[in-house]
Amino acid sequence: MEPKKTATQNMPKQNAANMILYDDSFVKTAFFTKEVSNWKIPIFYFDFDLQYTGFVKAGITQPSKNLTLFNCQENDSLRKDLQTVIEKVSKTESLIIIDSLNGFFNLLEGKKDIGRLINSFLMLLVSSAKHTKSTVMVGILSKLNNENKLILYNTGRRVIENAQFTKIQLTGSENNILVEPLNSDDTI
Repeated sequence: MEPKKTATQNMPKQNAANMILYDDSFVKTAFFTKEVSNWKIPIFYFDFDLQYTGFVKAGITQPSKNLTLFNCQENDSLRKDLQTVIEKVSKTESLIIIDSLNGFFNLLEGKKDIGRLINSFLMLLVSSAKHTKSTVMVGILSKLNNENKLILYNTGRRVIENAQFTKIQLTGSENNILVEPLNSDDTI
């Protein structure tokens, strides 16, 4: 998969937590593929929707040597993998990619207090990342509901509201990826 051009530079923010909002999973995967190639620090990639993993296994995308890819659907070690990454991130500057929040919810569907569990994990990860000036990117397939609030596309759950996250909207346009920050009211 050929990474598309990114229209806006210096996005997402380094040393921060970034919500990467999108409505086209191919645009999201192209964006993450481009981002992975730009980083020289350790990268921990949790692939909950398996799209990136599929491109790697098919030979379409070549993973970087500094990338550790966690295929969260094929093994039963999610808790151990999360614990390992949080421990490493608390000691070494890293890039952490959660691809995608929707897939994370789907993987844990049926668990008690799933929203609290996932939010707690994300806040723990962000907190650990702050100590080493690490960067966290969370891909979220989203749309605006009737009340102009961002929700997860497939579940209707509200997107996490937290001042620690920078919101960035991805839009595909003629072989380009437009990367635009969202205001606090979810407008560009």
